[in-house]
Amino acid sequence: MLFLLRMLMRRGRGPAMDPLQVSMTGVRMGERFLQIGCDDRSLLSGLAAKVGLSGTAAVAAFNDEQARRAASIGVKVGALIEVQEIEEGRPWPFGDAQFDMVVVDDTVGGFGDLDQSAAILRNALSSLRPGGRIEVVARLKSDAPSYNHLQELTEAGFKPVRVLAEKDGLRFLEGLRGNNE
Repeated sequence: MLFLLRMLMRRGRGPAMDPLQVSMTGVRMGERFLQIGCDDRSLLSGLAAKVGLSGTAAVAAFNDEQARRAASIGVKVGALIEVQEIEEGRPWPFGDAQFDMVVVDDTVGGFGDLDQSAAILRNALSSLRPGGRIEVVARLKSDAPSYNHLQELTEAGFKPVRVLAEKDGLRFLEGLRGNNE
């Protein structure tokens, strides 16, 4: 009887769906991930919740506003998120081979405008474990020339690099750090 009652209560409600940008990353419980930038609240909250208490969540913020946003997301979802501000001329605050995955939040389309975008991608490569991957979640902008994420990822040392999908105004790109690097 209890089983039937539970089934009736669930009727019409399927399992909660992750936002597209979270699902596309493929991040899993227990993984160590670094997010570069923090503009899309649902992206960081979904990823931090996915890795759970057994994983690691970190954010490389470009400014105070992003750092505060990342910290408040951690409080809201009950996740410990290490937040570090990154600035040109300062040492990269994350160690070598520290993460399984890096996610670049370019959902407002400003990553390519940063003077240090190439250096950030090279640092991201060194922070990935061999065999780790990077995913860029980028806003497709029809009114501006497109930043060439594929070229920048390749020049930073990721290989292979590919576009995974374009959907709902977003482009998803992936690159890998080779096992021999």
